[in-house]
Amino acid sequence: MEVAASAGGGGAKTPDEVIAKHCNACHGTGLLGAPKIGDAAAWGERSKKEGGVDGLLAKAISGINSMPPKGTCADCADEELKGAIQKMSGLK
Repeated sequence: MEVAASAGGGGAKTPDEVIAKHCNACHGTGLLGAPKIGDAAAWGERSKKEGGVDGLLAKAISGINSMPPKGTCADCADEELKGAIQKMSGLK
């Protein structure tokens, strides 16, 4: 299986790195209606509406409501974003 390196060449970002640098500002506090990190009910509701983790990922990539595309992590790979979503939501 081939694994693509991140654009910076430094290897893949961990979910914790992505969350700390790009997600926490809004998802840490629930700013502008963002589901809070660890709020399983809010993430579960959003997941059902959007079609599961892959649907949440699609919205994260394109942007949703006040969230810009890729949530300010323009150089994040899709899998890095997916890992951050799974860590914040508790969904698999």
